[in-house]
Amino acid sequence: MFNITDLIVVVTSVFCLLATAESQEYSGEKYKLDARKDTIWTKGIPVEYSDFPEAEKIAIAVMELDANGVSSAEAKALTDRLRIELFNAGIFQVMERDKMNKILDEMQFQMSGCTSDECVVEVGKIVGVKKIIAGSVSKVGEIYSVSIRLIDVATSRIEATAIEDIEGALGAVLTEAIPSVARQISGLERQTKELKGKKTAFKISTEPYGASVFIDDVYYGIAPIEVEVVPSVTHRLTIVNEGYEKWEHYYDIKKDQVLEINVALSKKSQPVAKNVPEKPKRRFKAGLKIRYSDFHIVDKINNQVQIMNAKMAEGNELFHRRQPGAYVFDEINNFSGIELSNLRQSDEVVGFDFGLGIYRSSFTQWIKNFDATYSEPTLIFWMPSVNLNLRLAPIRFPLFYPFCNVGFGYDVLIIDAVEDNKSMGSPIFHSWGLMYGVGAELRLFKFIGLACDWNHYNMKYKLMNIENKATQRFKDASISQMDLSGNTVGLSLNLYY
Repeated sequence: MFNITDLIVVVTSVFCLLATAESQEYSGEKYKLDARKDTIWTKGIPVEYSDFPEAEKIAIAVMELDANGVSSAEAKALTDRLRIELFNAGIFQVMERDKMNKILDEMQFQMSGCTSDECVVEVGKIVGVKKIIAGSVSKVGEIYSVSIRLIDVATSRIEATAIEDIEGALGAVLTEAIPSVARQISGLERQTKELKGKKTAFKISTEPYGASVFIDDVYYGIAPIEVEVVPSVTHRLTIVNEGYEKWEHYYDIKKDQVLEINVALSKKSQPVAKNVPEKPKRRFKAGLKIRYSDFHIVDKINNQVQIMNAKMAEGNELFHRRQPGAYVFDEINNFSGIELSNLRQSDEVVGFDFGLGIYRSSFTQWIKNFDATYSEPTLIFWMPSVNLNLRLAPIRFPLFYPFCNVGFGYDVLIIDAVEDNKSMGSPIFHSWGLMYGVGAELRLFKFIGLACDWNHYNMKYKLMNIENKATQRFKDASISQMDLSGNTVGLSLNLYY
């Protein structure tokens, strides 16, 4: 008869068995291969290390391997591979090299010459790990030797050592010696031997050489490569290479079988490039224009001088304390001057130029019949200007092209009467005006051009309200406006770059 006492005994027994099983799972020989899981082993390293709890992993740091007979760069590469192999062992939480170096730099710890166990332990304490790995890689003749040791930071005791000698190229050290010492130091070498017996493996090669090999989404290295796997399990083999299509296939492998697989990868199809017509190259992008011009406005000047003398005849003094008896115009010059412009070309048809110019006109004997004791004043016109022009050249010949332009500018007119080398006062006029014209350029050289142009300027000046005696005299004489609109002919030297 099944009673309550029997039930309690059964339940108690079940809990005891579960507790015993749990206590054995991660005690003694840590991380034994669970036969119930499809765990893959390559050279003794479990792939599905994520099945083990993160809390069981031991925090370690890896010192740079001392280089004897090999370069520091080669030793650094071997150290990086050692970190990866130790991480893949699944029992270590490996500190990244950059993080380790950052902490040491912040503590101003000098790593050079740190080879003794005492110094290594000090590094472990600074970076805050439980254990630290140090070692060396040496070359004697044709033999490479890799040795490492696992040191407990708290006790400074060496807990484990591993050494591997290999003959041949340095590549064999990377692919064979480093994984071997990682297995030894992590305690997985014995488990590997138990599993091996006879070899069960994939022997993989690719065309082209150097493709990355993944088995069940775990990276194993660069082909050609031999990878030992768990038999009687379906494995997914993936081959990846830049510029080639990804290759993937499933394989069932039997115990003690070495399956040779040669994969010919297919290149990725390249998109067909569209034939886009090339834009014609511009002849130039920018340049400098030096322009000499002559304003043909003599009649305009004559008219303004006549107006001034007429006002003087009415009793108003403009530039002199005495009134002239008459006025003549024996020596009147056109406005002439120079202009500097920055050329900009958006394409072969449209261009812009922004320029500054200064122009001058002078004449004597504009009033006469002064008393003999007085000299005759010289009248000087100054005209600074700023202008912006749009240039259009729709028709081009090999060495010659005509153009037309339109623009606007700001001009200032300064009238100065000079007597005995002394200024008698300077009223100032200003004007916003439009301009337009035509011209042609001769390009004998790639970077040099000669141009001739004709332009019409609209210059209707107004007297500026400036507080001085000369301006006040013009205001009193009611000379507040002056129209000097007219034509100009210019010759320019264009330097392109």
